[in-house]
Amino acid sequence: MRGSLFGIAGLLLAAAVLLAFAGDSVALKAVAIALFGVACVVAVSLMFFVVGRSEDEEREASKPTPPPDPHAGEAARRSRPRPPRRPT
Repeated sequence: MRGSLFGIAGLLLAAAVLLAFAGDSVALKAVAIALFGVACVVAVSLMFFVVGRSEDEEREASKPTPPPDPHAGEAARRSRPRPPRRPT
């Protein structure tokens, strides 16, 4: 997470530096605007990822624990395997 934020900040810094040194160069201005756009897309994608991950964690935490299986005791371990069912 921290690495992604540093990457976004680096892209924004690179775009600002290119824009500052672009002068009359249209190509450098276009590259700077493209870097700024990529940084914005990555930032929005990262925010969607973070929100989705927190919703998944919240959903997992609120999930009720299933009741224990009544057939999974000592008697189930000692019983013989059941034959397969006949097709109906």
